[in-house]
Amino acid sequence: MNVVYSSSDSYAPIAGVSIMSLLHNNTDADEINIYMIDNNISDENKKRFENMVDKFGRNIVFIPRPDLNKMAGVDIEVGRWNISTFFRLFLCTILPDNLDRCIYLDCDTVVRHSLREFWETDLEDKIVAAVDDCRSDRYKTELNLPCDSTYTNNGVLLIDLKSWREMNVEKDFLDFIIAHNGDITYVDQGVLNGVLAKKNLVKVIHTKYDAMTVFFDFNFKDLMKVRRPEHHLSEEEYIEAVTDPYIIHYTSCFLSGTRPWNENNNHPFVGDYLKYKAMSPWKDFPQYPDARKKSKKMMTSVCNAMPKRMMIAGISLVHSKLYPMVRSLKGKRRG
Repeated sequence: MNVVYSSSDSYAPIAGVSIMSLLHNNTDADEINIYMIDNNISDENKKRFENMVDKFGRNIVFIPRPDLNKMAGVDIEVGRWNISTFFRLFLCTILPDNLDRCIYLDCDTVVRHSLREFWETDLEDKIVAAVDDCRSDRYKTELNLPCDSTYTNNGVLLIDLKSWREMNVEKDFLDFIIAHNGDITYVDQGVLNGVLAKKNLVKVIHTKYDAMTVFFDFNFKDLMKVRRPEHHLSEEEYIEAVTDPYIIHYTSCFLSGTRPWNENNNHPFVGDYLKYKAMSPWKDFPQYPDARKKSKKMMTSVCNAMPKRMMIAGISLVHSKLYPMVRSLKGKRRG
């Protein structure tokens, strides 16, 4: 099993928790090779990673970060994200040529079960597998995708590297980034969907493999009202994902505000994060304070204080209509 992460030094403790959970719950794997794209990780943290992985008899390789702005020929707009979020699109260049398949995991994940079944997923005629991001179809139309196409989250990916190389998808990714001057909604996620979903090359898998925070912050009916996805998961799949997720993806969400590495976080599965942190070389690292901007904190407070029906209606309008509309208009002006 080949598993890829990308981390900066500041995110190393969070990545370490994810890797600990992966190692602890995948002792059934004959082999696990971890490839860490190194975005200036300190020697001290690298040593922590190596010692942790070595105790499980697994391998970890640190790979220098690529210069994506140089590759693209434009300054890539990353907004509140880090440039490293784009690295997963260029794994054919970054990883050794002899790797035919890999799992990409965001650092803000925790693995709760064996990933053997996921790793062995038959991709059929697709070249990547991911979980539906549960978004309104306006996010698709912004990317010039038909409404019945897939739109998936990039936090957990199963990638057929061999097919990516054969189809030279990295060139398509670069062309897409250049065409949009590096400014794409949800950065690399927009690129992958804009290129591969358009070609019907994405296999949608069970939400339990990428259970995002918004799924825990809202029950099924309210989630549908907030996100308004015209094509979505079933309530049965939703219940399975939030009851027993295989991979928890601790994404940010306006309603809960903080994440498990912050003080006083209330995620239903915060205990899983703290459990694997206590098992990791970063067990003595203190929880981070809530360093969000005042406006973000105020938004969380206001949303939790508002009448539920009013809050859902307001957030739904912003997320499912206004934000994608503004992005679409921006794209037309750019074009």
